[in-house]
Amino acid sequence: MVTMPALDGVEHRYIDLGDGVTIHVADAGPASGPAVMLVHGFPQNWWEWHELITPLAADGYRVLCPDLRGAGWSSAPRSDYRKDDMADDLAAVLDRLGVATVKLAAHDWGGPVAFIMMLRHPEKVTGFFGMNTVGPFVARDLSLARNLWRFWYQIPIMLPVIGPRVIADPKARFFRMLASWVGGGYLTPEDQVKMYIECMREPGHAVAGSRWYRTFQTKELWSWMRGEYDLKDGARVNVPVRWLSGTKDPVLTPDLLNGYADRIADFELELVDDVGHWIVEQRPDLVLDRLRAFLRAGT
Repeated sequence: MVTMPALDGVEHRYIDLGDGVTIHVADAGPASGPAVMLVHGFPQNWWEWHELITPLAADGYRVLCPDLRGAGWSSAPRSDYRKDDMADDLAAVLDRLGVATVKLAAHDWGGPVAFIMMLRHPEKVTGFFGMNTVGPFVARDLSLARNLWRFWYQIPIMLPVIGPRVIADPKARFFRMLASWVGGGYLTPEDQVKMYIECMREPGHAVAGSRWYRTFQTKELWSWMRGEYDLKDGARVNVPVRWLSGTKDPVLTPDLLNGYADRIADFELELVDDVGHWIVEQRPDLVLDRLRAFLRAGT
């Protein structure tokens, strides 16, 4: 087992949801404070948020940072890693912790997982804050065709046998190349690269990571394109939704968010120049500032 990094004020909880699913949650701040759940991307885990946890907890928020199934210190069950199942994991974690409502903040793959959680369990969510991510909406127009090439990197990751080997490469060669490209030249700190890869080398985790992508490409993308999560009869998401998007991210470009304002009653997008995909690590000061403003606005 990879050694858990230490962060003052954090309690580590392991929540058994059944069917081989155990979700690790880093829990900080007062138990009675308003809850905010920070949902990481790939190949990260709860540590993605370590520069935000302490100041948010000091502000009086209960900060919950789960490891998604197959990542970090959560279990890696034999499953397809459908994002709706992963979303239901988050809702179940809240139930087990006795948390009635939460604001969600999410990056990368954490975005569609958390957004689906909001759509499937709207009574639990009072706001959503996305960072270089997307929801489960796919534009059914030429913009999709124009952007498909950007997802070339998912092909080696999603392949059986090859994908887990790429993910679990102890030298992290593919990750380093990919991380620099999507990061607009920003290099993830070496200690974080090492820790993320060590976690992915835990039993079952590299296979899980590969399935995150394989299930998306072979099943979920087409289901989302057919409108699985389209809102019916003119309904809109009725909680505040804010988005930060670094403009140097070559994959999750701002035009992928076209149409979100039509689906969300209160939607605002802020574009951040000279920042790539790893916006949380590259600009934690900016993310913290915007996240604090978002959380305060709803109190």
